[in-house]
Amino acid sequence: MDSIATTAAPPRFEIVEKAIKETRVEKKLPKTSLERLIDNSEHIADVLLSRKKLKNLRFDELELLREIRELVEANPNKFEKLKQPGEFRREIRAAVLPNFINDDFIKNAEEKLLGELLNSQQPVDQDSLMTALVFLQSHTDLGLPLEDNPLWETIFNLSLKDGLQFVDTLIVLMEGMDNLRVKDPEILTKDPLILQKTKQICQWPVFWRLLIEHKEILPFEGLISTILRGEIMIELYFDELVHLPYSLYKLFKDELANPDFITELIPDGDKEKLAKKLTAAILESVEKDLPFLLPDIIRRIENVSKKQKKSEFKEQLQQALETLKSEDKLANNIFIIILIAAKISMRKYWESKRDRFFFFTILKNPLDSKNYFDYGHILIRLKKKKTARQLFNCAIEIEPEKFWGYWGIGELLSKNNKTEEAEQYLGTALKSAQKLEIQQPQKYRRELFLIKEDLKKLKKKKVRLQVKEQPQIDLFGI
Repeated sequence: MDSIATTAAPPRFEIVEKAIKETRVEKKLPKTSLERLIDNSEHIADVLLSRKKLKNLRFDELELLREIRELVEANPNKFEKLKQPGEFRREIRAAVLPNFINDDFIKNAEEKLLGELLNSQQPVDQDSLMTALVFLQSHTDLGLPLEDNPLWETIFNLSLKDGLQFVDTLIVLMEGMDNLRVKDPEILTKDPLILQKTKQICQWPVFWRLLIEHKEILPFEGLISTILRGEIMIELYFDELVHLPYSLYKLFKDELANPDFITELIPDGDKEKLAKKLTAAILESVEKDLPFLLPDIIRRIENVSKKQKKSEFKEQLQQALETLKSEDKLANNIFIIILIAAKISMRKYWESKRDRFFFFTILKNPLDSKNYFDYGHILIRLKKKKTARQLFNCAIEIEPEKFWGYWGIGELLSKNNKTEEAEQYLGTALKSAQKLEIQQPQKYRRELFLIKEDLKKLKKKKVRLQVKEQPQIDLFGI
């Protein structure tokens, strides 16, 4: 007999068994729940991807990335010599899944799968949903290891692919952002609402009229015209403007829920007010980021100038360089604002996967300092430590009571052997984590442990560095 019909199931699964009897198909079904799940495993992934109400049945992908990164970093030699990716992924799942699969997640998964089963009209989908529910039940009834449960494995894999396309988990972690991809096709053609609204305002004539009224723009006037015509491109990336998403979020947060946020018709008088507010919001972020960005902008313009053959363009670039190097603060700020506005409104010239990933990562929740912490570590892997430091600074500004920004700076300073400063930041991070642990027991237990470990390693490093700095005594000197 079918094992599904004879197994004593908890009351919550009576509705599943009833649905199974009512939707019997003529073909012979596999004899066991395990065989049935394996038979439908590929379609389970399709159902979890195609049904809107199941698209959020995922583990947090940034949390997964962080867990995996730390697991790999704890034993890098082992993973560098890896020859069996399947076993690697199984080991990863075994290590991290217990942190994600709790009673709340199981209950949420059960409710969503049941709801979809009751509303499903497709026999293939019904069979896959029932199979997934049977294996959800087997989480406790069969005692199968978490890493071997195909339902958890499927959700694990989909969670990683939501926003990040993995060629191979290890390769992505080691090579940084080059292999990161956005999975959702809609996201590939649709910017975040905040970016769409900013682009809309940047394309209003009144926005540009207000900018060019600044007399400080005169030294850059020719170069800006050339950039807007698409004849010269100056590199500028969103992750170098780390305060920009938060500044834009603060500007638009009260209107994001408005269904007409993008499409509303705005009178000319209101357009001017909104253009001024956007300029002020961008200026707020530029004033914080420009001191760090300015040397790179100067270097990039110098490189473009060296390669430029047209004397007219070369002269424009040189004039811009003179103003940038003179550190005319307002003029330089206005120039960067215009570069940002051009970048946003002329996407075909400026867009890159690096820009998209930054905005999708940070705008997932611009108020969560952990997002800045996670992205900062990606930048450290890409050898962009200066920008990573800015991200950690931004995390502190947004949530000064949280430990993420202090922890990130402490780790960064420790890597650079700035032990005294590193100890101060890690000490602040530890105190913040301890306070949060008291308020929310167990939530930050793991982070608390890791910060303590970082402090221990730092103290050992300080001793080693002090030994090296000690003057050596020449026993045989005269």
